Amino acid sequence: MPEEPIVLRKHRLRHIPALAVRRAFFTRQFAPGCSMANCNADCCRYGVMVDPVERDRILAHREMILKYMEPHQERDPAKWFEDPHRDPDFPSGTAVGTQARDYGCVFLDSSGRCVLQKAAMGEGLDKFFLKPFFCVAYPVTIEDGELMIDDADFVSRPACCTPVGKGAKTVFEVCRDELEFVLGEEGMFELRDTAKKLAG
Repeated sequence: MPEEPIVLRKHRLRHIPALAVRRAFFTRQFAPGCSMANCNADCCRYGVMVDPVERDRILAHREMILKYMEPHQERDPAKWFEDPHRDPDFPSGTAVGTQARDYGCVFLDSSGRCVLQKAAMGEGLDKFFLKPFFCVAYPVTIEDGELMIDDADFVSRPACCTPVGKGAKTVFEVCRDELEFVLGEEGMFELRDTAKKLAG
């Protein structure tokens, strides 16, 4: 019989009032050297799903973004996004994918850096002003209303953010900032409290 998920209700995601999380989430382990600072941008290879509000904000700043793009990057804003589809994990109930090229997401530069973040910082804005929610949250993700850690099978470096079979670090040690970004302060407290209760 499948495990019944635990329901989190104190988080900041108003479009998912009953956010599910399973016991297995708390047992994820990461390699000793794992740090979000070691990112090699493999997670950007296939682009990301964004809410149409995020897409529209990016397109509204197209001229600013183009200033920071490299010659090899897709420079036609009409080719930056895929067609929308229904997805209740997004605030609007709709998701739109960023296009990907042979170098990865259209917003990925040759150094493995996000041009959306680069443009925002270059213009004196908050670094996440244009960056999509699920890019900032990675490897924390939400799938069918459930809080999860994305298992990217294409990530090969042991220091990266993919869980391993026997690791030395917990999900709270590696993904603290990302979890707090997704859940908010009160939601993070509830998640930690849930972990303590499960640990007995």
